[in-house]
Amino acid sequence: MTLSLEQKAAERINAEETKREKAKNLRYKKPIAKGLNLDDIKNSLWDIQEACEDVKYYIDCDDETLLNALDGDEDNAYEFKMMFSELSAECEQMQYDLDNEYIPGYFDLFFVAVNKGGEMFGYDTYEQDYYGLGSFESMLANKEAVKKIKTLTKDQMIEAIQYCLGIYQAYIGLTYRYDCIKSAMDILRSENTSYLKMIRQIEELYEKANEETEGFKYKYLQGNAIRRFDMMLENMPQEAWIQ
Repeated sequence: MTLSLEQKAAERINAEETKREKAKNLRYKKPIAKGLNLDDIKNSLWDIQEACEDVKYYIDCDDETLLNALDGDEDNAYEFKMMFSELSAECEQMQYDLDNEYIPGYFDLFFVAVNKGGEMFGYDTYEQDYYGLGSFESMLANKEAVKKIKTLTKDQMIEAIQYCLGIYQAYIGLTYRYDCIKSAMDILRSENTSYLKMIRQIEELYEKANEETEGFKYKYLQGNAIRRFDMMLENMPQEAWIQ
């Protein structure tokens, strides 16, 4: 019996849907633990390094802000800048090590096996991407990972623990240090530099208003700049006028 074009198209669609559904149901077979897999670790290291470089650039372009925040203490300012430089260098070194040193092929699997109850992703061979697993699928993923880890010899298991925990400890150490100095930087910038920012805004508005009124000689020529300048002065807190 010859199938019509519509029937052939329907069969192809059904075959694709079958493949898609099968791949979806088998995602737990190739799982990774959220945040504890090589790709996530590498991406996080890159983000930290980029953030450190941004802070270094910000400080280099605006060293006065950091000094102002640290009450003019140049030693503390230098130490603060060095912390970001050192952390950036360590992130770069760890990225290099992860790309060039021997990493066991069961690295991602190890953290799925020891991360029972944690959030996991599974690889969909049809979609060619990772997707979040539900609680039941995560349980299956954990069991699958444990089963595969059990096939290792005792020596291989010891190697897995040494390598995987070593990388984990180094990574957690870097992220913890970054969180600490990032919080310090955020506090310094938000709490201690508000007056400096206000002064700079006043200076900018003053220059524009001065130009607009030709040295404040012709105030009747008031435009947008001088109105904003007057508004800024009127709304400044009284503490700002204390010498």
